[in-house]
Amino acid sequence: MANAVFPLAPAAVALPTLALFILLIDTPAFVWYIKARNLAASSLVFWILLANVMNFINSLIWPTDNVEDWWYGYGLCDIEVKLQVAMWLGVVGSVVCVMRNLAQVLDTEHTTMSPSPAQRRRQIAITCLYCFGGPIYAIAIHYIVQPTRYYIFAISGCTASFADSWPKLALVLIWPPVLCVVAVYYSILVIFRMHRYRKNFSEVLLSANSNHTKSRFLRLFRISLVLILVVFPAEVYVLYKNSAVPMGPYSWSDVHGPTWWDIILVPSGGTVLFDRWMQIGAGLVLFIFFGLGRDAKAMYRRWLVKIGLGRLFPCLRSRAAIQQQDSSTTTSQSRFFGKRFSRLSRFSLHSRSVATSANTLSPEPRKDFDQLPTISEAIQPVSHSPASGITSSDEKEASTTVEDRTMSWLDHFIVRTHLSATNRQWFARPQTPTVRGLGLTGTNLEGVDEHTTDSSAPAADV
Repeated sequence: MANAVFPLAPAAVALPTLALFILLIDTPAFVWYIKARNLAASSLVFWILLANVMNFINSLIWPTDNVEDWWYGYGLCDIEVKLQVAMWLGVVGSVVCVMRNLAQVLDTEHTTMSPSPAQRRRQIAITCLYCFGGPIYAIAIHYIVQPTRYYIFAISGCTASFADSWPKLALVLIWPPVLCVVAVYYSILVIFRMHRYRKNFSEVLLSANSNHTKSRFLRLFRISLVLILVVFPAEVYVLYKNSAVPMGPYSWSDVHGPTWWDIILVPSGGTVLFDRWMQIGAGLVLFIFFGLGRDAKAMYRRWLVKIGLGRLFPCLRSRAAIQQQDSSTTTSQSRFFGKRFSRLSRFSLHSRSVATSANTLSPEPRKDFDQLPTISEAIQPVSHSPASGITSSDEKEASTTVEDRTMSWLDHFIVRTHLSATNRQWFARPQTPTVRGLGLTGTNLEGVDEHTTDSSAPAADV
């Protein structure tokens, strides 16, 4: 019978459904910004989530206009009305802080590569002041202009009450538009600097020593800009409508009189207060710009894989997970072959050092001009002696006999292959015969073997 007299309005179904949807799709953004230690962005998402938590709960508790069966909301509404007056200052203050941080990232004249502990503490203090200082102020000041305990509207639920006097405008309603003006200033500053550094935008972000990439920077900027464009006109409209109401003189005794504990129940006729839809819209804006991004998609895949869906749907495995598996495999392989390739490097360095030291320590005595050899005398076949920079096969066997005893067949194969490839690459270079003082080079000699060299020439530069 109650349902026939007080039917369930479509808004009573739409509001909790959309609020729950916002909670599900915006929670990953909150988790991601918490992990990124972005206090301003985390605060912005927190206030939006908190507003939709209240929308979901209230619309389920008071879905119809059946006032006689309503619960009076003791305790719950006492907390919610304080959070509501804090929420809008929290959202606007967080947007201001986000825009301020973005403007500082693009401030090339005051960029600090390694901020001091005092600078970090100052930055954290300013961020907390914008994100949580305003809400704390709103909670404390609301008691001054609170004439009744609270209102309860159908579907919308708990709502704060304000006395129609000048402190309501001067102490409460004026601050959200003021913060919106500050946010607009920082937005214009960010747009100006983005246009100024548009050619080397990525380099500026890198030099600013911040965690912002180009996509993350633009995503935060777009979220904040859209919220400013929506919230600023709404706050100005609220201030205008409340200013049009006749204001009476303020009296502490009148505001906190016998009616202060009254709870006023208001049927809504199936309608919802407009600020509830704005909270839904803010959550959708957040999802559009963050939830459809690369970081969010990677987080979704990781969560689905953790709950076991990766076995049923292999496509859920992200590239990051595959790369992580590849990197772990590469690490194990490098550990397995580490000792073997260190031996390869030692053999390679040994071969090069023998060739270089042999030519350096065994130079031929300098000859005078009249004692220069003829071309046929100067060009001699290369001998496999240490003086020519090439180790003979007997010496190779002698130098590797001890290693062969301690190496496995795999070590032996790798070392032999490496030495043969290295020696071919190292000693197969064509040597250019030169006769000092006469300017004769290999290009002027016909029929000269490319593996011949001048015995009096210095060793090749290796």
